[in-house]
Amino acid sequence: MGLLRRAARVPHALPSERGFLEMAGREEGLSLREAFIRFRDLVSADMDWADSRKVRYRQRAWRTKVAALVLTAASTVVLGIPAIPERAAIALPMVALVTVIGGLEAYFNWRSIWVLMEETQYRLNRIRDEMDYYIVTTPAADLELDRLRAFFSEQQNIWNDVSRRWVEFRRIDQSQPGGSAPVVLGQPQSPASNS
Repeated sequence: MGLLRRAARVPHALPSERGFLEMAGREEGLSLREAFIRFRDLVSADMDWADSRKVRYRQRAWRTKVAALVLTAASTVVLGIPAIPERAAIALPMVALVTVIGGLEAYFNWRSIWVLMEETQYRLNRIRDEMDYYIVTTPAADLELDRLRAFFSEQQNIWNDVSRRWVEFRRIDQSQPGGSAPVVLGQPQSPASNS
């Protein structure tokens, strides 16, 4: 509920954060074909949201990996060149930075979230493709409300799975030394409730 209120107040909120009612223009009595098309628009907006997060987390994962590799290589080179005065004093901070970067990556788990967003985008794309095929190949008079409900249910199952896995990623941090307890905004759903 709070997210929807925030999305309505925040002008830069992505369309998927506004929900289906907003995507449908808060209109009553839409034809079933129009409801399908507006729901398809929501799924496309969900894909855009997942893509924006995928790009963000991919960049963070890539930057941390490259920074750690460069610092590791540089510290090894510095330690291996006897002509460098105070080489241990130069290499030690580099090694310490590698440790900090590794800790940040382990805590934020950017690579796992990047992969999760990649999978989410794929699954949403599959729903949209199936909807497109159904809308294009079915006359408007033959469209079925139950099919729209099934597409909606599948979309909700995807977001439930994403949420559950996101919480699991945070719980993994709990088991790490110095890890903090995750903040859970609602009751995590058991895998059985997603079927």
